[in-house]
Amino acid sequence: MNEHIRTSQVVVGFLCGAAVGAGIALLTAPSSGVVTRRRIGVTAKKVADTTRERFGRIRGQLGELRRDLKDSVEHGANEMGAAFRR
Repeated sequence: MNEHIRTSQVVVGFLCGAAVGAGIALLTAPSSGVVTRRRIGVTAKKVADTTRERFGRIRGQLGELRRDLKDSVEHGANEMGAAFRR
């Protein structure tokens, strides 16, 4: 479970870092409005794609965790039932 929490923290850290980096780039870039807007669009698309990919991976990990937990509970219930039948 701690691994999943750390993964979430990494994703949040990445998103914050991307936002700060984009802001710094905008403040320091001497470009026209058209160029700056284009750069914002490209950066936003990259961040969105990366975020989608990471959340998809996290969703998969949570699905695996859910299945493992379900299997463990079912196994424990079967073991308890077998113990009471003895």
